[in-house]
Amino acid sequence: MAEGIASRRIAWNGVSFLAPGNWEMAIYKFMRGGASRIELEDEYSVRMEAEWLASGTALAMKQILARYERTSRDLTVRADRGEQIAGLPEGWFATRHIFSETVSDRKTRALKLADHDLVTAFFVSPDSRLFCFVLLHFLPGDREKPRDVMRLVASEFRHHLNEQYTPWQLFDIKFEIPRQFVPENTMFGIGAKMMSFRWKLRRFLLWYYSCPDVFLKDGVKPEEWVAGQLNGFSKIRGPVFSPGRNGEILWKRRSRFPLGHIDEITRWCFLYKARCRIDRDRNQLIVWVFSYRRSEDLEMIPPGLRF
Repeated sequence: MAEGIASRRIAWNGVSFLAPGNWEMAIYKFMRGGASRIELEDEYSVRMEAEWLASGTALAMKQILARYERTSRDLTVRADRGEQIAGLPEGWFATRHIFSETVSDRKTRALKLADHDLVTAFFVSPDSRLFCFVLLHFLPGDREKPRDVMRLVASEFRHHLNEQYTPWQLFDIKFEIPRQFVPENTMFGIGAKMMSFRWKLRRFLLWYYSCPDVFLKDGVKPEEWVAGQLNGFSKIRGPVFSPGRNGEILWKRRSRFPLGHIDEITRWCFLYKARCRIDRDRNQLIVWVFSYRRSEDLEMIPPGLRF
């Protein structure tokens, strides 16, 4: 691992890696053909773009590499020089491209040459089941060095294709969920983050609320607050929730509410399980709702969330 860089782990849709500590998720996309794409940014601009494709069988790696090599050439054709980045783990190939341009010095206003860098990198897993393409952007005066950042990303890059649970880690949230759960939707805000997953038409919704010590005052219990939030959530319209005890959220079906049950009928999922818990170490309120069919489906709830 590269030394001297404060880092954090990013885990998203089957892969995880280390990145500089001030880089955070800016954009994510699920692309045609099953590929995933994310962009990380710091306080000023986009710093990393990554796309990857995973499969249960060997990928047509020759065609995939040819396509991304064309993309790489289009981006780097105007580079003044390039150099290979050595010392990377098996499966990684990376090149640093240096672009020289004339800029004005902020203090003296004199013209001078300044370099900005672009790193293009490819990863091919030994079994050819995972391909990853990475772009790293560096501006003149950046404190991070291209070689160090590339080595940081590659040194701790992991894929989780064969693991029972897939890790997810970004912003201030961190959890594991069965790899069969497919991400469906997200809503990321400053104080609240929601992720929705589907599995065989079942739906699992997970919320992380920051600083519950601020909004749970005057004796308000977490179960009461959560029940109110769920009853106002437009994506769940079939049941009515009420507070239970010790983190349990109770529910009952709405009567004479045919339009609200269309989603349940379409997915044939008429049962719900809902729980909440305060993580005092992280000062977070964690909430989940599972819409399911039969009791054995509850075995899919990850152990770390069975509170």
